[in-house]
Amino acid sequence: MESWQKESLSLAKTSILEEFWKASLNGYYPQNKELLETKASFVTLKKRDISRNSLRWCIWSIMAYRSLYKDIIENAKSAAFRDPRFTPLIYEEVAELLIEISVLTTPEEKSFSNIEELLVFLRPNKPGLIINLDWYSATFLPSVWEEIENEEQFLIHLIYKAWLTPEYFVQNFDKVKIEVYYTIEFSDIWENIKIIKTP
Repeated sequence: MESWQKESLSLAKTSILEEFWKASLNGYYPQNKELLETKASFVTLKKRDISRNSLRWCIWSIMAYRSLYKDIIENAKSAAFRDPRFTPLIYEEVAELLIEISVLTTPEEKSFSNIEELLVFLRPNKPGLIINLDWYSATFLPSVWEEIENEEQFLIHLIYKAWLTPEYFVQNFDKVKIEVYYTIEFSDIWENIKIIKTP
């Protein structure tokens, strides 16, 4: 794992702990120049299980608008304490966590004449995908391809995630905005990640 990736995981872990400690990473300056670049991130927290790692919290930015290290700090805290799908993390749970960070490339808008053309593109490329229709939108990371059998299922699950139906999506395909992106992903278990000491 590269140095900037280790520092990213340390930022995520420390920012979570400092919510409990009532401290702050304000004034922190990254050691790695990669973290000063304007990029977007996903921070996913999983509770480790004997048989699998189960999703517990996940917060992300799709569009890059701040330095990567600031994005990771804020998304880690939001994932732990402000994901509306789950109860906030409690201190007794932190030792069970695996922290996963995905750094996104800039989403690129793509045009397709029909769904079949989109599926043909998805099959070999397996990108992250963003769909927008009316007021509804959703995204899947490239890593979701590891959990879904084929491109049809990938798209159907994403449509449902956006609170749309496949029928409505097909009928209004000419209005759908489609963007693709890729990620650099890395992760580690809680006890392996160093804490950043702040003044």
